[in-house]
Amino acid sequence: MIKRNFFERITFALKDTEKLKKPIVVKQASDIKLQHNISKDIQLWQLGAKGENNVLFELKNSYLPLHILHDIKIASEENKAQLDFVVLTRKFILVIEVKNYYGNIKINDKDEFIRKVYRNKHLQFEGGFYSPIRQVQRQAIILENVLKQHEVINKTPIKHVVVFTNSKTILDMKEASTEVRQIVLRADQLVSYITKELQQKSPVHFLDNKMQEISNGILSHHQEETFLHKDDTIDHKLLEETLETDIKDVQAPVRTLNHSELEEALRSYRKQQANKANLKAFHIFSNQTLEQLLQHRPITLAELKAIHGIGDNKVNAFGEELISIIQRYSCR
Repeated sequence: MIKRNFFERITFALKDTEKLKKPIVVKQASDIKLQHNISKDIQLWQLGAKGENNVLFELKNSYLPLHILHDIKIASEENKAQLDFVVLTRKFILVIEVKNYYGNIKINDKDEFIRKVYRNKHLQFEGGFYSPIRQVQRQAIILENVLKQHEVINKTPIKHVVVFTNSKTILDMKEASTEVRQIVLRADQLVSYITKELQQKSPVHFLDNKMQEISNGILSHHQEETFLHKDDTIDHKLLEETLETDIKDVQAPVRTLNHSELEEALRSYRKQQANKANLKAFHIFSNQTLEQLLQHRPITLAELKAIHGIGDNKVNAFGEELISIIQRYSCR
């Protein structure tokens, strides 16, 4: 963190602006998460990554001034944590734990998590699992300790949520406490949660330069090398059960896209971009290009460049967003 005297702090504050209107992805996940070239490990990684891609899509399309840091690994003395997302807003930092578990998940009146999995309408197994709320609380504490110790933040609130992303998961929170119901979300509820929290009072309000400085401070304590801890073991077991239940969807995620939903999403995105640029929709991409996207379903920038009507300029302008849309609907 940059040390400034009183006059330097005043100058820095006076020069700061509030022009940021949409999200910035400061850090994306690294493929280093994939440690073993084993088929099942690859499938497990894909399953977890699919859930995180859903959340990333929601954040990137929130139209909120956010800094998004994806897959942050941080350590404080003897404690280590891997944070799926750290999101910096003007008023608080949000730690997001993403779960892509399959099954009927109930949170009882003791705020315990219980999971039931049915096959052919018959109960296959039932059991409790370690609270993801406790997991994300610990992550937030470790992050706060590191950032305060190194004077990256002082009085910035750090909030936390758990986001379930599997579209086949039934989430029952009728008996859960009010506090738990407020911080356990589905992916499509995340932006509403952030918007609501931004309307609350906060001891801080960051302008653009200060947000960048804090993001840089968080990144400076990120450790790219992977480390295994208790949370990884828990996730591996539950994702493995999910994989066994839903393996076809994991093995061929792109080829099981819902064609009509993807087409609707791409048309909606095209119209949105055209309206922003005051252009006709076909200037963003033509119907012929749309059909190519639906047929080939590119999931890398290289694959996208091979689509007729998508050149370097369009890849640079909205290539990542198109890929995110396709990846999002591959999870359905």
